[in-house]
Amino acid sequence: MVIVRVENVESEALRDNPLKDPNVRNVVHIVSDNISKPLIVIYLSGFLSSSISLLNYDPLGGNIVEKVERLSKEGKINNTVVILPDLFTKLGGNQYINSTAVGLYEDFLVKELIPYLKEKYDSDKIVLMGKSSGGYGAIVLGMKYPGLIQGIVDHSGDAYFEYIYIPMFPSVIRTLRKFKDYKDWLQKYWSKENKKEKEDLNALTIVAMAAFYSPKGEYIELPFEVETGEIIEEVWKKWIEKDPVRMINQYHENLRKLRMVYLDVGLRDEFKINFGMRILHEKMKKLNIPHIYEEFEGGHFNTSFRYDISLSLASRVFNEEGNEK
Repeated sequence: MVIVRVENVESEALRDNPLKDPNVRNVVHIVSDNISKPLIVIYLSGFLSSSISLLNYDPLGGNIVEKVERLSKEGKINNTVVILPDLFTKLGGNQYINSTAVGLYEDFLVKELIPYLKEKYDSDKIVLMGKSSGGYGAIVLGMKYPGLIQGIVDHSGDAYFEYIYIPMFPSVIRTLRKFKDYKDWLQKYWSKENKKEKEDLNALTIVAMAAFYSPKGEYIELPFEVETGEIIEEVWKKWIEKDPVRMINQYHENLRKLRMVYLDVGLRDEFKINFGMRILHEKMKKLNIPHIYEEFEGGHFNTSFRYDISLSLASRVFNEEGNEK
């Protein structure tokens, strides 16, 4: 039997954040019976979503609770707790790193939530698992905190920013040119009834990424001139410095300390993340970083069936006796 608990976690790191997003956050615990020093899997959601959306009814694939229950009955996972923190922001999502323009979400995870979970469940077996922006957060935090985080699962995580973001720039520039500045656009965006028009979602994505990758105090630096469309190289450099395919050059020794590194991506990823993930995989091979990398037939969306694979693998790595890195 699987039990679902919802807690409100008050965060000092997120108090008085620039966007005035709540510092009290819902954190969902999906707990199996008879756990003892369990594997703790913290799931980070993709952009335009929240981790708790995995609880939604899905008649074609089942929600996360049904998935955990089924995998438990099939003997594919055991002694595992799945954690869903709601870290949605007024910029449409999260990259799970600190930003003076958004908030200290990295600090919340590594200084508050993970230590709390380790104490609560008396376990240091922490795996960060994420999809898209969540995959980005998982691998970046795994690179930086190998003593705290023991494993990462990166499903289609943002990598090689040239292919993901630059193709959006022309559309975003056309949108932002109609407004006084990005803040004016953002205010009008949130006043709209229909918030899902493609042009607006592209603009929201780039404004949000600038807030995480190139913040300037409580403001942001866009990586292009809105008037001409010219890319501003010094700002774009700040973006690619936070690209996992570049960060790995600095943090590869930390990745070797992890007990588990799992990456996968669809070969028809709509954001061309399959190129960045393959680059990351090749760099890991050259740097002798133990990892599992899989490509599958599919795109960026409707890929939660892949969680069966990653959750089962994590359970084997961390719960079976004698299984070492």
